[in-house]
Amino acid sequence: MSLTVKEIINTFSNSIEAMIAAGIAIVLFIWMYIRTALHLRMAGKEQLDRLQQSLLLYSRVTGPLGEMMERDEPSAEEISHLIFLLEECKAAPLLTNDLQEQMDAYIRERDLSRLSMLYKTWVREVNRRIEEQSTLLRKWERPSWGFSFWLLLKPALPFMAVVAILLWSLQLSDTLSRIPSWDSSPWGIINAWARFISCLVATASLYLVFMYTRRKTNVIVHTILYILISVATLFHLFGLNSALYIVAAQGILYVAGFSLTTTRTRRDRPYAGRDLVIEVESRIKGE
Repeated sequence: MSLTVKEIINTFSNSIEAMIAAGIAIVLFIWMYIRTALHLRMAGKEQLDRLQQSLLLYSRVTGPLGEMMERDEPSAEEISHLIFLLEECKAAPLLTNDLQEQMDAYIRERDLSRLSMLYKTWVREVNRRIEEQSTLLRKWERPSWGFSFWLLLKPALPFMAVVAILLWSLQLSDTLSRIPSWDSSPWGIINAWARFISCLVATASLYLVFMYTRRKTNVIVHTILYILISVATLFHLFGLNSALYIVAAQGILYVAGFSLTTTRTRRDRPYAGRDLVIEVESRIKGE
């Protein structure tokens, strides 16, 4: 990398060219910084709007659902009204698969056991969304010093990613210029391109980690995999000959992400009394 820096200095040894390049870099940085900052602010506002819209729809169901839980036999009018409200809630932007499956199960079967399961899931989801909304409002209205500094630094990440890609490109060009031809050193060219691809993958992985972070289980798994993919790039310091092995390791980590983040739906997960239900259904079919 030191050779690449020397080449950059030699290329822009002329003061006029250096001033033009610096001016273009500054303009590009300012444009990308402002654009990213506006995008992040709009994304935060949209997230808050989705939360408020979902909670507004949920609040219309919480009251009738709680009243039905206190009664032994709800009337047909109450059941029809609740089903109408549940159908409306399917338009909630943050509706989870778990809650939707519970809603569909009650709408389909309309029994008290399904109503009880729906109520528990409903209360848990509403409380979680309220806490998420409070955390988001507190974070944006009264941010801590660390979060304020991160908000100041985060819009600069896209420009830093562009600079990193430029450096990897210059490094590739410098390496290929030192190789006479394909016939003399085919593996040298292959390893040079492999290192370039590996560095690009690491840059993209770190970009995703820092730009799109969420406190969810599957996202945490993604973050760990992205960090491991990026850390693997450090082994390029041991030489160019290990580039293909590093790219292979990064590919394995990427493929492993598909198996580690697959989630089953509630219909695929066992539930209480499942074996008894299967046994009764099999007897009915046998009769």
